[in-house]
Amino acid sequence: MKNSTHKSRHASLLAVAIGSIFSANSIAGPHGYDLHNTLSPASGGMAGTSLARPQDVTSSVFGNPATLTQFKGTKFSFGATFYMPEVELTHDGSITGTAFSEDSGTDIFAVPNTGITQDLRGLGIPATIGLGLTAVSGIGAEFRGDPGSLGAGAEFIILGVNAGLGYEVSNNLSLGAAATISFAELDLGLSSTSAATHDIGLRATFGATYDSGPTTVGAYYQTELKHTFDNQVQTSATSYASPEIEQPANIGFGIANDSLMGGNLLLAADITHKFWDDSKFWQDVYDDQTVFSMGAQLTSGNWKYRIGYGYGDDPTDTGTTGPIGGISQVFSNVGPIPLNQGVTQYIQATQAEVIYKHRLTVGFGYQGFIAPPIDLDVQFGWQFAEDRDYGTGNLSGGGHTNAETHSWHTGFALTWNL
Repeated sequence: MKNSTHKSRHASLLAVAIGSIFSANSIAGPHGYDLHNTLSPASGGMAGTSLARPQDVTSSVFGNPATLTQFKGTKFSFGATFYMPEVELTHDGSITGTAFSEDSGTDIFAVPNTGITQDLRGLGIPATIGLGLTAVSGIGAEFRGDPGSLGAGAEFIILGVNAGLGYEVSNNLSLGAAATISFAELDLGLSSTSAATHDIGLRATFGATYDSGPTTVGAYYQTELKHTFDNQVQTSATSYASPEIEQPANIGFGIANDSLMGGNLLLAADITHKFWDDSKFWQDVYDDQTVFSMGAQLTSGNWKYRIGYGYGDDPTDTGTTGPIGGISQVFSNVGPIPLNQGVTQYIQATQAEVIYKHRLTVGFGYQGFIAPPIDLDVQFGWQFAEDRDYGTGNLSGGGHTNAETHSWHTGFALTWNL
């Protein structure tokens, strides 16, 4: 009876730790859990490639702001992408006390894609302004369907409103800057030790492009995006912690060329480096990450056919030992529990398994859909299954928890050209 009571108490405490300390952004996208235009209307069909010559206004507003000068007149785009993550978790019971195998119960996420650009050349200003709304990062996972998981599951969503300006310094060189005002909501799922809270953040993006004719190169830098969730986690009988979570700074470089097939074939490639290891909270879970993407677009009459491939390395920090975000323990009505190495690794497996490496995308566009000034863009994407073991345990791969993940997405947008 004594051993049974001890195990029950340990399981209850662990459930509190898992649900209280970590936001479930675990299965979002190829850039850790940031999106970076991978779900945008046209760029989504080119694996997110968009830093030199984006093919939709949303990708310009939320990517390299210097590319805004490439859009003339007035353009308004409205659409959405539907994203479905899948993850299967297997645990040997050494951490939770009960072995289990469970699929995530997360449903499809709808990601808005709205953008507008206005050319200012009619006013004698060689510039274009842009505004937009989309989800910039976040997603969710939950394994509450199996009691052995101890209720692991939560959700973290960040919506971004962007305002940007691209300025044409010369016929070849453009510079740009953008500001992101974000709204982040964190729901940890256990009302007894945490609460659903939100915060507003601010980020800046700076970029440049150089167009030499058939070839355009672009580069950009994004600052960190910080959110503080007040009194989110209970750490003792009388105190609460307010975790500070930073989306990492990013630096990217892109190149695009349309010299083939009479200018009808556009080839493009991007490389992005994400500074996870320097961002508060995530530096205890992830290492820096580099992501490559390449895409092609063939224009034939009113049709545009797109394909893309992307590769991102696994950002999992294999040397993590805890604590996370400076929080060394959480508290419940049955007492405190430390965030030791075993618990931290289990959290990585259940709610931070962004281990995708390969993604393949296709898409198409049609100019003059419904009416001459209205264009249609459609995209589909698949992130191939990956799996890995976490910690040391009794599974066949040598770990105590194994996560296998894959995902798919599809989306569309209508763009009015005025």
